[in-house]
Amino acid sequence: MARFLLLCFLFAAALTTSLTSAGDNNHVYSPCSDSTVAVGDGFTFGIAFAANDSFFGPNRSVQYSPCDHQRLSLNGNSELAVFRPKVDEITLLTVNTSSSSSSYRPDSSKGYMVAFAGAKYAARSVPIMVANNDNVVTSFTLVLKFQKGRLENLFWKKDGCSKCTGDAKFVCLNNEQCAIKRQSCKNQGGQVDCSLGIQLAFQGTDKHYTALNSWYEVANLKQYSLYGLYSNLKDSLSSQFSSIF
Repeated sequence: MARFLLLCFLFAAALTTSLTSAGDNNHVYSPCSDSTVAVGDGFTFGIAFAANDSFFGPNRSVQYSPCDHQRLSLNGNSELAVFRPKVDEITLLTVNTSSSSSSYRPDSSKGYMVAFAGAKYAARSVPIMVANNDNVVTSFTLVLKFQKGRLENLFWKKDGCSKCTGDAKFVCLNNEQCAIKRQSCKNQGGQVDCSLGIQLAFQGTDKHYTALNSWYEVANLKQYSLYGLYSNLKDSLSSQFSSIF
């Protein structure tokens, strides 16, 4: 697989504190290993970015996990992000595509992403479009479904286009997703930060049969954008530090 894109403030921090953090008893850190988790544990999974056809076998008959290296070989245009959120916490994952230091640029050659984890109990989401030649989708909701603490499924939840109706910078794709015109993005010379924001939620039960409730909390908050709140907070903190230094 191509270059590894590690989201430093989420993944590196989790690695350095996981052994000492209270409540995290999951010591499996590879997205391609199996684990059984409880509420409060860290859970490692990956997101692969590649062309849609790259995730399937011959004739597009079967979709394989990116961990299945024997049957799936992603080409040089693929990228990988690795995350370690805490189980049943509402989490916002980000992939920075706007700064000059970012190696990932969403384009048609790697315009889809698949979330995945596990080996013997491998789970993977269906591919979802991030970008094509004209548009970039920047806001997603990913639900991780567990059964008795074992990851069973990952699926993308689409919320329609109500949040972007009437904004000329956006287009509505298939009445399912808001997308930004690529020429509006900073990395294309525009003014919009087109970094990817993924709202993460959990569903099902942990290894102690405790119900995971964060998905219901996200569903109740779906009229709000966690990425928008994050962006506002980031801008606020940046402006404060700028005034100090």
